[in-house]
Amino acid sequence: MKLNKKIIALAMASAATTSVLAVDGVYQATVVALNEPTLTNTTALHFGSIAPTIGSSCSMDNAGAVTGDCDLGDANISIGLVTLTDLIASSDLTVNVTGSSSAELTFAPSWDINGAGTGDSDGIAAATATNISVDGVPSPITLDVYGDLTVDAALTGGDTYTVDYTVNVVFQ
Repeated sequence: MKLNKKIIALAMASAATTSVLAVDGVYQATVVALNEPTLTNTTALHFGSIAPTIGSSCSMDNAGAVTGDCDLGDANISIGLVTLTDLIASSDLTVNVTGSSSAELTFAPSWDINGAGTGDSDGIAAATATNISVDGVPSPITLDVYGDLTVDAALTGGDTYTVDYTVNVVFQ
């Protein structure tokens, strides 16, 4: 019996003095910040030439055709094209285009969202998921901008006039 007590005491002492192996490691979590989405005025919106009198107006449709008091054959006529790049894959966004008035002109925009996927609702603020290309990178989204232009003050023949519009894109 004494031998058993000695063996148990020896085993307990041995267990208490046995060192336990342990190791620690420090590692890093990495992330790359996304680029801010970019808007580029790829093609400037141009109504061509318009009659210089107060009240003259011109409308451009989504194909770039003008009607009203504009010179229909003017070679400068072009629909506005705004390109949105550096998008986040499958993110929802809302697009809004607002016109303005200058001292001489008022512009009321219309627009279409191109390449934005199935949630697109052309011409109105629209929540839509960005589309993904074959390589997993979101394809650029383009906006066609057109609308109605009105002369608010008499213009001087041969002078060039501008009026602003704003493209606002909000990501959800």
